[in-house]
Amino acid sequence: MNVFVIPSWYPHRCFPLEGIFLHDQAVALADLRPRWNVAISLWNQGTGRISLEHFRRSPRCLLDALTAQLFERVVAPNAVEFGTPAPTWSEAWLHGNREGVLRANRCSLDRATARFGRIDLLHAHVSYPGGWIAMRLSAERGIPFVITEHMGPFPLPVYARSDGGLQPYIREPLERAHARIAVSPTLCERIASFGIPRPAYVPNLVDERLYHPVPSEAGGKFVFFTLCQMEEVKGIPDLLLAIRTLLDRLPEADRARLEWRFGGYGTQYEAFRARAGDLGLDPWLTWFGFMSREDARREYGECDAFVLASHHESFGIVVVEAAAFGKPVIATRSGGPEATIIPETGLLVAPGRPDELAAAMMSLFRGERTFDAARIREHFASRYSRPAVVAGIERAFVEAQAAHATVSDGT
Repeated sequence: MNVFVIPSWYPHRCFPLEGIFLHDQAVALADLRPRWNVAISLWNQGTGRISLEHFRRSPRCLLDALTAQLFERVVAPNAVEFGTPAPTWSEAWLHGNREGVLRANRCSLDRATARFGRIDLLHAHVSYPGGWIAMRLSAERGIPFVITEHMGPFPLPVYARSDGGLQPYIREPLERAHARIAVSPTLCERIASFGIPRPAYVPNLVDERLYHPVPSEAGGKFVFFTLCQMEEVKGIPDLLLAIRTLLDRLPEADRARLEWRFGGYGTQYEAFRARAGDLGLDPWLTWFGFMSREDARREYGECDAFVLASHHESFGIVVVEAAAFGKPVIATRSGGPEATIIPETGLLVAPGRPDELAAAMMSLFRGERTFDAARIREHFASRYSRPAVVAGIERAFVEAQAAHATVSDGT
């Protein structure tokens, strides 16, 4: 099978980890299905985004965008990135150059076909722009297409109509897709609520080879680790209030045994650090800012528990990464964690409830709730490892090909 992957976002200079799980999934497809060929279509996602905020954050991206050229980059023996540059900008002006992006993808599709032979399936990540591009290419070339939806909350405000419905360029690709995937059951239900056929649930994957249970050091501090973008939607103010609440309930000797480590960067990073200082939390908190994947794995391994206080999560890849290390997780019922956490692997609390977060952290610190690292790892491997997820994606691909064949036959 020859698969043409259309990711709506991808790692770039400003955010080298943005969309990294889409890269990982494409490489996993190639690794675990060696008879397949996987082409990844790139048009300078992120790098070529024209906005004042982008250029303020990373002026070098402007140079990258202006000097970008066609390229082919082998990322696995049977997986190749095909780059055809096309700038993008706000959807409010000339639809963000969607036709130019379509032309770029058409060019990359031709180049992938020349290298691998006829493309059998298009796999888009997110209904726009990837799904819209796949829909157009499918109609032009007679190739079935699949959309994996990651958007959370769905739809993002920019893609919603004033009456609460979906913009046509979101609805139409999802309706026409030959198969649909969503990365959480909550997202599946949300999409179906708009009258669109319910997607299959296939989660994002984590490379099981890179994460292994590590026992915590006996007698050391009890360490909670959080990794996320530093934005309001991630609930960091709730978590800071929960930490203050927990500390206020403990005697001084117990407080000395606690530590919280925060990884990740975003527009609210400095504001959150200032808020922590106002709450008197600085002695217990360590802020890392942006973390490489290697640094993050070190912190997963050294922590006793992972905490995610988000208000919205379409999936929550960090929860699964923590589970791959056998670490218990405290997370909010924010869309994705409800599917990834079971009673044997962690605790769920309501979003926006610092009191519940504090109580959950207290129960882990005092040993009122204990978890078996091997059981957590086993649950992870059976559902979120590369073999488990690739099998689910393959089922969706087969479904899409069958649906396309049925339509083509007129039956």
